Amino acid sequence: MELLETSSNQCKIFIHENERYVIRYPRSIGISREYYRSTPEYEIIGLLIKNNIKVPKIIELKPNYLVQEYIYGELLSDLFEDHHKIDKMIIIKIVKQICLLTSINYKSLLNYINWTDNRSFYIFQCQNTEIIFQKYYQNLKGLYNALGISPRIISTLFSYASRIENKRSLSIIHGDRHKKNIILQSNGELIFIDWELGCVGDLAYDIAFHLHQMAYTDEDEDYFMNQLKKQYTGDFESLYRDIKLYRIFILARSCIYHVYWTDLLYQEQKEVAKKKQLGHFMRRYNKLSKISEFNLSYKNEEDLDQIFENFKKNDTSK
Repeated sequence: MELLETSSNQCKIFIHENERYVIRYPRSIGISREYYRSTPEYEIIGLLIKNNIKVPKIIELKPNYLVQEYIYGELLSDLFEDHHKIDKMIIIKIVKQICLLTSINYKSLLNYINWTDNRSFYIFQCQNTEIIFQKYYQNLKGLYNALGISPRIISTLFSYASRIENKRSLSIIHGDRHKKNIILQSNGELIFIDWELGCVGDLAYDIAFHLHQMAYTDEDEDYFMNQLKKQYTGDFESLYRDIKLYRIFILARSCIYHVYWTDLLYQEQKEVAKKKQLGHFMRRYNKLSKISEFNLSYKNEEDLDQIFENFKKNDTSK
């Protein structure tokens, strides 16, 4: 048996009798962390397979890990760079599967969730974000304050809850639809892998997170939304409004979390990673600064570098 390393410490690839398999080490269910896990991945996958949706089959389930089928093909992250055009047929297939999940009966998964409708799902996401932010803010208060990010950001996010549409049904969502979780097979079939964040939730959140992570060009994002309008069978206008609300929530959450990750790299002095992460954070921070409710001011790379460097020099806790 040959064991291959991967870029993730959550999974390994092993080869046995010329066949490849994936060993996954799922994170704990029901513990607050940056992205909350409510539903065991094997439950999601089992239900999807019953409904003829192609996902990596679970071959063996152990207490601390599971063995999955290896899906052959190419990751979208290896085929398309961020902010570069993507094959339109791939966008069509992504939208098709997102919409397909809305037709699946999810009652067997209801005992895993702590929300009952779209609004309570949104509130739960805010509550979990608040728990993580409080933990980070306790140690990085000076840094958050220097960036203009105060606990008020959480109350602003909570204020959007009343605008979330409850008439739209909950559905199964993937929760982490980015390029490294999408495999294009040689026959043109598109397979979503890594259903660890999957659950019964709000479709608008799933789509907003996908758009946030995929970094489509403006043209491709418009094409995605036009395809969604064609394929979605529910009230598209209310879905579209809520996607825009979730885009703001996810952008704000991303800024909150990346203060921690950017600071971590500054402390560790990894120059290449530090510069890349700073640019990553800057793009999100300046997008959020355009939304007046958050009361942030535009900052260039030099401004942000100085803020993180000053905090590093003055931080005596490390």
